[in-house]
Amino acid sequence: MSLVQGYSSSEEEEEEKIEKIEEAVDQPPKRQKTHSFAFEKIDYDPSTFESNFQQAKLKEAKARAKELKLRRKKNGGDPWSSIHEEEKQMYQPIEPVQVKDEEEEDDELDKFKPTSEFVGSSEHDYQGRSFMHIPNELAKQTPGAQECFVPKSVIHTFHKAHPKGVNKLQFFPNSGHLLLSCGNDGIIKLWSVYDSFELLRIYKGHKLAVKDICFNSTGDKFLSCGYDKLVHLWNTETGEVTKTIKTSSIPNVIRFNPNNESEFIIGLSNHKIEHYSLTSIQNPIQVYDHHIGAINDMLVDDQTFISTSDDKSVRVWHWQINIPIKVISDPSQFSTPSIKKHPNANYIALQSMDNCVKVIHSSGKYKWNKNKVFKGHLVAGYGIEVGFSPDGKIVMSGDSRGYAVFWDWQSKKIVNKLKLSTVPIKCVAFHPLETSKVAIAGTSGDIYYCD
Repeated sequence: MSLVQGYSSSEEEEEEKIEKIEEAVDQPPKRQKTHSFAFEKIDYDPSTFESNFQQAKLKEAKARAKELKLRRKKNGGDPWSSIHEEEKQMYQPIEPVQVKDEEEEDDELDKFKPTSEFVGSSEHDYQGRSFMHIPNELAKQTPGAQECFVPKSVIHTFHKAHPKGVNKLQFFPNSGHLLLSCGNDGIIKLWSVYDSFELLRIYKGHKLAVKDICFNSTGDKFLSCGYDKLVHLWNTETGEVTKTIKTSSIPNVIRFNPNNESEFIIGLSNHKIEHYSLTSIQNPIQVYDHHIGAINDMLVDDQTFISTSDDKSVRVWHWQINIPIKVISDPSQFSTPSIKKHPNANYIALQSMDNCVKVIHSSGKYKWNKNKVFKGHLVAGYGIEVGFSPDGKIVMSGDSRGYAVFWDWQSKKIVNKLKLSTVPIKCVAFHPLETSKVAIAGTSGDIYYCD
């Protein structure tokens, strides 16, 4: 069309395009021809997948952070402003744990009454004598008078005597016809080992594991201490608790005073040794507090007592004097979990954490005897006991691999190694009268009686 008629060429082109579009819409769509495709094998690259996954997680984290930032901006505009109410519901504050007061703990302990039960075949024999009666054959003998030998095999096993592990074994004083044991199950048990092997009496007085037990010189009483911070004085025959003390820390070891058995000392985990009297048990009559680590073991004598600690020192004390008369400490010294005195000679054996048994003189300057070192066992990291035979010719110890190791005192050579278990052997006790009978136990919970 011409410009005279009032239309431009551009307007005509637009009208033609609109007509073509309308015609295309009115016509049905043409069927497209399908084609066959060949699928190619795509190699899978784990690194590429991992990078893509990390990028996706990063994007998600950024989006989440941006969203939280916007919510904070609406509520206050600064980073310390609280987030949306919906987010508050997701993060509920943790309620504080209610700590029991000492009075509440004392009330619970008062409710827990110590009990004892006789479980043997007969409490009295045909003459009316209880299991405490020492047989006539044993009453005539003296500990240490006989020559001792190394045990060769296990003659009896008390299976699962303490299923969670045994912490201490002790024979009845002077006769050894009874064996006292304690363990991590919180129970103390008395066994017959003379004419028959049976469990005689069970003592239940601790809510937690029992750490140590100690007979008095006659055996009619014994002390026990445990993780529940309680110390009980038991009547061995009846199972009655005559005295109870609540300590300020966990007691690790307990011993009678040989000069006066109405007194005893307790080695605590808070590096203190407390000296008590049964006549007034409310407060200790003396506290020995020069150690700076938990007390491991104590050796008592008529004039002095010796203590070992986690601070790697050995200290010698006079009774009721809070000043050590001797401190054995050296930078190269290791912690000593067990200490025993030689029955006849003036020597003391100490179990050292560097896998050896070392010896010091028991009088004078308490010097180390460098010629007496017993090796060949593994004890590092475990509180394993050391011991002597009644005649002093044999040194014995447990082992972390389940062995009971025996050395000759003179030659320092290993005489025998008994493989008893696959777990550590912690307790060894030589019979006071028999020539070669030893009670051995450890973390397996079994008590092995060897001969």
